[in-house]
Order: sequence, then C-alpha cells, then structure tokens
Amino acid sequence: MAANTSVCAVCDLKDITVSSLYWCPDCEEALCSDCNQHHNLSKATRGHKIIPISQYQSLPTFVTDIQQFCIYHNEKFQQYCTEHECPICYKCIKEHGKCDEVVLLDDVVSEVKSSELFRDLDQSMLDVFENIKRIREDREINNKSIQTQKKEIIMKIDKTKTQINQHLDILKENVIKDLEQVCLSHNNNIKKIISSLKGQETEMKLCSKEIEILRKYASDLQTFLGMRDIQSKVNDSEKRLKSMIENKSLDNVDIQLSIDDRLQDILTLVQKFGAISIKESPSAKTNLVKKKTIQAQILIPDRLQSITTISVDLKMKFDTTCQKPWGCSMTQAGGFLFTDNHCSNEKLVILNAKSQTDYTIQLSNSYTVFDAERLNENIVAVTTGEAPEVGQFSSGISFIDLSKRKVIKFIDLPGDPYGITFDGKSLICCVEEKELHVISCTDYSLTTIPNTFSPWYSYVSTYADKIFYTHPYINKVYCSLIDGTSVWVFNDEEALQMPRGISVDDKGNVFVVGESSCNVLVISPDGKQYKEILNDKNGLSNPFAVFFDKTRKQLLVLNKPSVAHLYKISYF
Repeated sequence: MAANTSVCAVCDLKDITVSSLYWCPDCEEALCSDCNQHHNLSKATRGHKIIPISQYQSLPTFVTDIQQFCIYHNEKFQQYCTEHECPICYKCIKEHGKCDEVVLLDDVVSEVKSSELFRDLDQSMLDVFENIKRIREDREINNKSIQTQKKEIIMKIDKTKTQINQHLDILKENVIKDLEQVCLSHNNNIKKIISSLKGQETEMKLCSKEIEILRKYASDLQTFLGMRDIQSKVNDSEKRLKSMIENKSLDNVDIQLSIDDRLQDILTLVQKFGAISIKESPSAKTNLVKKKTIQAQILIPDRLQSITTISVDLKMKFDTTCQKPWGCSMTQAGGFLFTDNHCSNEKLVILNAKSQTDYTIQLSNSYTVFDAERLNENIVAVTTGEAPEVGQFSSGISFIDLSKRKVIKFIDLPGDPYGITFDGKSLICCVEEKELHVISCTDYSLTTIPNTFSPWYSYVSTYADKIFYTHPYINKVYCSLIDGTSVWVFNDEEALQMPRGISVDDKGNVFVVGESSCNVLVISPDGKQYKEILNDKNGLSNPFAVFFDKTRKQLLVLNKPSVAHLYKISYF
C-alpha cells in the first residue's frame, strides 16, 4: 500500500505535488489525471485496470494491505503453489521446485468475481447473517420465556404455600375440635363425680354432727341404737368411694398431643421448598441453514490429492478385552470405545489412551450391541444388531450416557440395525434388508434415503454431503448423496473381499476393511483410485471394523477375535 494515496506517486518522484485521482492495483500506485493517460498508453501498463482513487480508499484495510510483490525477492507474484496455498514469484521456484502443483497466478485469479466460489462465499455470508439474525431472535424469545417462566414459578410457589397453609389450618381446626370434645366429655364426668362427692361430704358432716349430739345429750340406750343408723350411712359412703376407685372414676386425666410423624417430617426431612432445574433442548431455529456448501479452498480446477502419498505407521497393538467385538470408536481424550457382542454378556468397553480398561457398561439385560458412534463427549449411540431371541430384545439404537453409565433413551427401528454414523445433526444407520435410515437427533424422527440398500453386518460412514456404505456379500462399496443419488460404486473382488467397517478422513479418503481379503484399502474421494495400506503381513487377522480419528490423524483397526491396531496416518 502506498504511503500517501492522496498525491500522485509518479509526480511525487519528480518532487511535484499533484492530487491523485486514480489508482493502479497492479502497480500499487496513485496517479493524477495526466499520469493516468500516460499509464493507459504505455505498452507495459496499458492492460492494467485503473480504478478511481475514491473506490480504492473505500476498500477495507485488510484488502489494501495485501502485498502483490514477494517480500523475499521484491518481484511481482506470477504463480501459485497449490500445495502450500500461497502466491510466489519466479525466483521462489527454487524453494517450490519439489512441489507437484505450481500454476499460473492468472489462471487462479482469472474471473474470480464471477466464479462459483465467489458466489458461494457471498451466499455463505448471507447464510451466516440470516443464521445470526434468526438465532439472536430465538435467544431473545428464550430470554422472554425465562422471565415468564420465572413469574409462573413464583406464582406456583405462592399457590403451593397457600394450599399447604390452608390444609394445615384445616388440620388444626380438626384437632382442636377433637380436643374440645375430649375435654367436654371428661369435664362432665369429673363434674358428676365432684357433685357426688360433695353430697357424700355433706352427708358425712351431718353424721358427724349427729354423733356429737348423741355424745352430749342422748342416753346410753339412745346412743347405742342411734350409732347403728349412722354406721350404715358411713358404710354406704365408703362403698361408694371404693366403687369409684375400682371403676377408675377417680383416675387423673391428662390430655396430650401427638404430632403426626409425617407432619414432623416437614420440619426435619423437608429442607427446601423445591428445586429449580434446567431442561436444555436443542432449538429448532439454531440449525444452521446453508444453501450451498463451499468445497473448494482455492480458485483452481478441482484436484484430488493422490492417495499414493498416504502412509501408515503402527503406534500400538493391544487387547480390547472383548470376546466378540463388532464396533469401535475413539474418545475426545484419545481413549478407545468398543462394543462386545458376546452372547449373554453384551457390553460397551471403554479403554484409556494407554489401552487400559477404564470401565464397562453392561447391556445384556435389555439390549444387544453391534456398532457404536460417539455424538459428543458423553453420549454414544449403539446399534443392537441382530437380536438373539425374538421378544426378549428390541431392535434399535441405544443412547448411552457415559457419565451416568447407563442407557438414557432407546429408539425402535423396523429391522435389525448394524453400522451407524453421525453427520453432526442426524444419525445414519444400516437396517437389514431396508434403505438407510436417518434419525434426527433433535426430535428423533425417522426418514429413509431412497435407492440405498444394506444387508446384515454392513457399515456406513459420511463426509460432507456424501454417504459411504458397504455391501459385504457382493463385495461392493457405495457412495451416494444424502438424497439417494448414486455417486460411484467400488467393486474390485481381487482387491477387496467381504468389505465390513468403513470410515472417512477429513480429506474425503475412504478407509474400508476387507474381512476375507484381510486388508485395509483407502479409496479416493471420487472412487476411481485405491491403495492397499494394510494386510496380513502387517499383522491383520480377520479385520472387521475401522475408525479414523480426524483430530489425531489416527486409524483404529479392529481385528477378530479381540486385538486392535492403532496407526498414524501421514500425507506426503
């Protein structure tokens, strides 16, 4: 970028200050009106596309800062190295002499503004804008709904509290009624006894006065005979007292209250009114809408990286501890995940990065296992494969939470499912003798992919908008679009026999194991090339499943009966 675009660069060299009106992107110089005329007439520069200086100054800084001359040789960029994805000058050829694909820069940038990639970028930008707008509006709606839910929860708390208080008031009234009845009943009984005792007391006082009169005034005969009458009254009163005692009519009455234990639990066991929980679910409006996927990185005719440059290096060989492994995957931490289909002992086995068993999740009580696909750090989808006994086991997909170490959801399928893969939004599963099934991870709805067919023990993988699946009994590997359109079919019975597990790297190269041919092939993204990268000479024995770890560029190959090989994949 010129130091000062407001003055003509040519005039400035002649120590003349003239305001610039034009800009030459090829020369990276500002020009005045006169210099622009000379520029357009000069043989060397007449082909340059001049733009008004105002248009140039409106360009973003990151664009105007782009250098068009090599910083090492100060020569204009003339070629483009597709291997290093950078423009180079003619002197840079020495450093890029071993690069296979160096093309003219003009071929790369020619008609770039009308290219499909530029239109894709423009569309992608609009898609992102619409996605941001839609998701922002969705978040605003969610924020409002949270406030509404808050008010509803507070109202629910108040309503529950009122109901509890009303219920306690009713219980209080009932127990007070019981108390009143008990008190009334016993008070009446005690009053009757008191009344009876007062009568006896009055009678005994009268007897006492009569005795005193006898003592003072009666003759001895009168006293003797009068005593018998008084004695009879005393005996009768004593009998009545004894009767009261024997009938426990004179027992003390104490009234006590026993609080219901369940009511006491509110004070001891119930420590909080309730719990606020969060239920998270994917929003239907957060799915990114992309009208067209950009597949090319540079603006040159598509070139497939030759699979002949792929090499493998054995990193480790270890025992999976499984008796009948069918599926394999790798965790985010570099550990390993295997399905064990051993009869009556079906389980999911998780090993750490050092191939040591972390834990196992037993599934034989309810579900069988075949293939496994990790959706995220905690959730793994596991297909059941063939059910050993009709009626005892279901056919479908188990969603297993590794943190809880149990099945949290099960999706029934209309047949025995085998291989499974995840494309970021949905699960794609092989169902015996049926079309490939697609299971939405948002609402778990089921759809099928037309023109696809998979037998038992087939596997599936996906990359971009393509689906790859095996047909072991006719020795074929299929590649289709998500709408079922066939892209290519690989069938070379000398190279690949009984294809089973399949996986794809981040370049679209397809890795597939041949059980009967005892090898691993890598097939080019267009299905036209293949290369055998592993066979029995590398220690393979009945390879069955394969998984490519895109993060670490590692290939996991599962052999029967229980040995796994981990390879480092390199691209030269």
